[in-house]
Amino acid sequence: MKTFFKIAGTSVFVAGAYLYSRKETPAAFVSKTKESIMAKKAAADEWKNSYEDFKKSFATFKEQLPELTKAINSIQRDMDDALFQIRPRIEEITKYSSNLTKKP
Repeated sequence: MKTFFKIAGTSVFVAGAYLYSRKETPAAFVSKTKESIMAKKAAADEWKNSYEDFKKSFATFKEQLPELTKAINSIQRDMDDALFQIRPRIEEITKYSSNLTKKP
């Protein structure tokens, strides 16, 4: 019991010293602390809502991933076909341009 009174007395002294150093009344301290707690609670709620939205969006992305993969593969295949058809022409153009740049 004696230890409890020592801890309580020390706590009251520290709280009083804190308020005195800040030149703040206990009511103002309680009000400021309450506002701070409410702001942190609102921020936590906003974070929770944002996290839930992120989880939903990620689930939607995972559902659409096979279609996206098919589209990317199709584009890659079309690009490879186009390069296959263009490559001989580019080689021919390079050959003629190198002949033009040679000095006789």
